[in-house]
Amino acid sequence: MAKFEWDQALSVGDAAIDADHQGLFALVRELDETEITVGLVVRAINRLETYAAEHFARDEVFMRTTGYPGLEAHIKEHQAFVDCIEVVKATYRRAPESVFQIGDVVNAHLKEWLVNHIQNSDMKYRDFAVARKAQASTSDA
Repeated sequence: MAKFEWDQALSVGDAAIDADHQGLFALVRELDETEITVGLVVRAINRLETYAAEHFARDEVFMRTTGYPGLEAHIKEHQAFVDCIEVVKATYRRAPESVFQIGDVVNAHLKEWLVNHIQNSDMKYRDFAVARKAQASTSDA
């Protein structure tokens, strides 16, 4: 099976945001490579909550700072991710015996969401920021 790796093509041009993304890729690999246990699922959920709070705040500040016009739609995508984590937590509370299924579902969702979100949504604000920076450089000359 091919390793699920972050690469430079997924860079948004901001070191902190790229590091956040790399951390989420590492979590996905950990869920792939480690035996799913109750402790692992609980830690993964906690890490996802922390990731969502910290990374999404950083992401949104970056978009506000650059004046990105798609900010509100992007925030809705972030909220959908947070809502998904809440569903996973509620499911786990109701059926802790389903730890293996939860681990598999969370990991499959993370893989799909992470790559799609970076490639489709994050690249839009990256491209906007790059264009705005180029435009400012041209007008300064």
